[in-house]
Amino acid sequence: MAPNRSTYFLPQEQYEEIKKKYPKFNEPWSSDEENVLYELTEQKASRKEMSEALGRTPNSVKMKLMELGLYTKTQAARPWSEDEENKLVSLYNTGADLENIALELGRSVNAIVKRLIYLRINIFKKKEA
Repeated sequence: MAPNRSTYFLPQEQYEEIKKKYPKFNEPWSSDEENVLYELTEQKASRKEMSEALGRTPNSVKMKLMELGLYTKTQAARPWSEDEENKLVSLYNTGADLENIALELGRSVNAIVKRLIYLRINIFKKKEA
């Protein structure tokens, strides 16, 4: 009996675990899924969001984005300019929430939090009622 292609490189238990988390693991992409990927890209969804929406591994999503010419490096890899840092601090000090700051600067919320910590800004200050 020939080995099952889907489990050829993985132990059956590991394959089943991945398949449980990502139902479309190791299955061919449909044109409908590619269309969803185009839509999610236009909506600027994260790869994690794409992965969850499509039931595919993040790496599978990345590879398909590359194949379709939609892959771009994450913005977190982009260095911070002094102007961006100044705008970040200004927005934060005026009470803007992290999601809006991230949208304004074109970065992830995680990148915003990391930069605020790097700049030694107290992100745990209490909000006044």
